[in-house]
Amino acid sequence: MTITSKTLIILIISGLSLQYGFTQNHNSFAGIRIGYALPMGQFASHDFETGGYALLGKSIGAELAWFITSKIGFGADISVSSYGFASGYYRDDYIENEPSYKTMDLLSGPYKVQTYMGGAYYKVNLGKKFFSTFKLMGGIYSARTPDQFYGVVDNLFERENYFWKTGSLDRTFGFLSGASFEYHIYEHVSLLLQADFSYAEPAFVYDNGQELYTENMKMPILKLLPGINIRF
Repeated sequence: MTITSKTLIILIISGLSLQYGFTQNHNSFAGIRIGYALPMGQFASHDFETGGYALLGKSIGAELAWFITSKIGFGADISVSSYGFASGYYRDDYIENEPSYKTMDLLSGPYKVQTYMGGAYYKVNLGKKFFSTFKLMGGIYSARTPDQFYGVVDNLFERENYFWKTGSLDRTFGFLSGASFEYHIYEHVSLLLQADFSYAEPAFVYDNGQELYTENMKMPILKLLPGINIRF
């Protein structure tokens, strides 16, 4: 079991255990969300010079929120997501922009993003069993670019050349905002559909064998996450 998986489990268990120490109005919660993550902007762009070529990703996360009033609370959000790399599009753009190469094959791993956020929650009742929760958070944004293996054939001698590009890891500050629509199915259990938007600008450092160079990337991500909350 990875450290991240253990952290998610501990977060949920900690939230459930709080109900034994305090009397609450059932607004506080611990929950899990699993869904899709849409990369946007530069992160998803197919611009050869600056684009990230990221594809639709998948995300899993956990949240814990403690409400100090019936409407206002504070909490934490942890998520892990991965995004494929558009290898075919990047290969075609690479050949177009590097005329010395005749063909190229590319094997690529995924982008990996982890977020560790803390912030404020606000709850709005929409009816007896329906309500929405809004949040605004900030914290650590950890992103890693893909490991990639290239095989190229040059135009001059038609020789095959191979090289490896190691992914880069950066941790920086990011922010997250979100809104959920929830439905109570039992007194302490609710189902939800949540939309989260996160943003950060990590700086990835690479070594081309001669020198280190940095690539800055703006990484806006929109997530659509069904989930479940245990309320206490």
